Amino acid sequence: MIGNFDNDVMSSMILFVDNVVCNVGQGYTNYSGNFYNTNDLFNNTYTYSLPFKQIIADSSVSGANVLSGIYLNGSFITGNQNGLIGINHQNGQVFFSNNVTANQLSGNYAVKDFNIYLTNKPEQELLFETKYSIKPKTSQNLDGLAPNTQTIPAIFIKSNNSINDPFAFGGTVDSKIDIRLIVLADSLFNLDAVCGVLRDTAYQRMPLIKNTDLNLNYLNCLNSGFYNYNSLKSSKFSQNELFYIEEVSISKNFAFMDKINPGIFPAFVDFTLSKIRTP
Repeated sequence: MIGNFDNDVMSSMILFVDNVVCNVGQGYTNYSGNFYNTNDLFNNTYTYSLPFKQIIADSSVSGANVLSGIYLNGSFITGNQNGLIGINHQNGQVFFSNNVTANQLSGNYAVKDFNIYLTNKPEQELLFETKYSIKPKTSQNLDGLAPNTQTIPAIFIKSNNSINDPFAFGGTVDSKIDIRLIVLADSLFNLDAVCGVLRDTAYQRMPLIKNTDLNLNYLNCLNSGFYNYNSLKSSKFSQNELFYIEEVSISKNFAFMDKINPGIFPAFVDFTLSKIRTP
């Protein structure tokens, strides 16, 4: 299957939420430290990981240390230098074509306060059945995280419903998409803070950004080492490739709170998006 409008909706939502939480909410912490060998040889590449995930790749986030390259034995290198193939910010990893001594690798980076995940799991599975790793508060964990490790605080994004309402002659429709964010925070303060910045996006316009706009390589790494959300947004505004956020509603009080994993503060944030289009 080729990618279509529904795929573009989800990629747009992930980037939008990430930018709002990290930029508007200043939801990140700057760190510096080493990468560690994960003993993961993938497609003839050697993988080295940070003790955190996810890290910021958006250079428009004010004040954040965006990892555009790393230090090898004290020398700063970027893509295609000294065997470096790419940086996977989502998993906090770097890939090399050759084996290097892990303690020779270091970098300056910004760790997100809330990881962003795309999911199709039912809410009850995320709240009751899934085991998470709590994101460390300091960089004292001298080990890299495995790629399949999910850490919290986190925001899980899932598509709930969609419908095309007739809008104009010639097949033009108003596509309405309902998207749910399942927020899992580590404190009531952080829960209120992130829900507040998300609620205040109501009635804004959100750019339609495709995965292909990011120019990712086969390892899901950015070829340029980073991206700039404001630049992507500006180009979409000029082309009128936009969604309208019709409604944002928040639910925090659940009857089953006593059954949720201890130490997790949950909320549902429901978005209704609108896009006038001709399929």
